[in-house]
Amino acid sequence: MGFFSLNQERQYDASAAQLKYLTLPRDSSLTELRLDLNEGFETHHPKPDSAQEERIDMLLTFIRRSSDPRQLWIPQENGQLRLKHNFVCFRGLLRLLACTPYEWKTPWIVQAIRYRGTIYLCEKATPEKEQSVRNETEQQKRFCYYGFKFEQHILTEEPAVEPDTSAPVRLGEEFCAMFDTTLAGHRLLYGAEMDGIVTDRPLDRERVSVDELRRCEFVEVKVKRRETAQRQVDNFYRFKTKNWWCQSFLVNVQRLVVGLRDDAGIVREITNVRLNDLCRQSARYWSPAVCMDFCADLLSEMVRVLGRTDSSRKVYQFEYDARQCRRVRYRVLEGESFLPDWYTKYVEEMQPKWKD
Repeated sequence: MGFFSLNQERQYDASAAQLKYLTLPRDSSLTELRLDLNEGFETHHPKPDSAQEERIDMLLTFIRRSSDPRQLWIPQENGQLRLKHNFVCFRGLLRLLACTPYEWKTPWIVQAIRYRGTIYLCEKATPEKEQSVRNETEQQKRFCYYGFKFEQHILTEEPAVEPDTSAPVRLGEEFCAMFDTTLAGHRLLYGAEMDGIVTDRPLDRERVSVDELRRCEFVEVKVKRRETAQRQVDNFYRFKTKNWWCQSFLVNVQRLVVGLRDDAGIVREITNVRLNDLCRQSARYWSPAVCMDFCADLLSEMVRVLGRTDSSRKVYQFEYDARQCRRVRYRVLEGESFLPDWYTKYVEEMQPKWKD
């Protein structure tokens, strides 16, 4: 239902400036490649530190800068305006919740605020995750970089042009699309970073419309180690594919472009994976219905727990750690809001002024 771009400095742009095109290698077979994902690691531009403090600010900026408020807001019986949506969050948070039934090693914390009838959700780093980031090794950083470097090899600024893999990789740049869907009666507004589109026709990224992008085929780009033993194959389908499936399913991406690398970080092959095939091949290990039903049930439970609370300063913190308890627990925090003052001021000031 909308989109925006972020540059390396994380500046918000209401255009599709960061939209990329899928451009696969043409001069060789996709099974006989040598794409070195180590190149440029020493000179790449990481996300700025400010990105850690964004929380859901970019989603709120999208709401505030909407050119047509009637697309997002509806009047209530008392004349006050509220968002059409019951929840606002990022796609990654929904994926996190949906995969919970099969996770027993990854704890999470999700904070929720019910403000003017809408529940805003924001992931908060667990102490384990914060420690992991602080102790991240050079090799772990390199593995993370591999995914971005692979994108540079096959996603381009214009369709059907050679990628410039000599340029520094900028991890702060993003193209984000906004989605509107209903899950178990709950209307959701969520943002998701999108990798690229498949088309031979260049789009005017400064003026492209939502309708034009809806007609495009989006792809998800992944890179993974090529398995050399059956145990590795089983682990991939047991632990990885549910995340890939949830991530793509939530934005209706049906095709994943996967680079298969060796231990030296060289992509030797590119393969296309259909979402339905991924699901079918993983059937022994997890169920899409279990994932989405759990997500829907957890959202319903959040609605019940928050009740008619309506405060931008009251935070409900939901916590899950299967090592301690197989239940999701929550507690109430006062004064730890992740909704910035500029957003609540915007919502309050628009109430008496917004008219047809």
